[in-house]
Amino acid sequence: MKNFQKYFKEDTPEKTIDKYINLVLKTVDPNDEVEIYHDFEDGMQKVNIKVLDRVLN
Repeated sequence: MKNFQKYFKEDTPEKTIDKYINLVLKTVDPNDEVEIYHDFEDGMQKVNIKVLDRVLN
């Protein structure tokens, strides 16, 4: 599993956060399963993107 995490200032516009998320998604395989979490912590915005490992049968 790969984990991308970034903190933004509280007043950062959603457009900027969307650009970051799209940039990360361009670097991973489109067939991978991705979980995106967006939280507010201590006056900051936290974005956590988890790219899950594929299971091959």
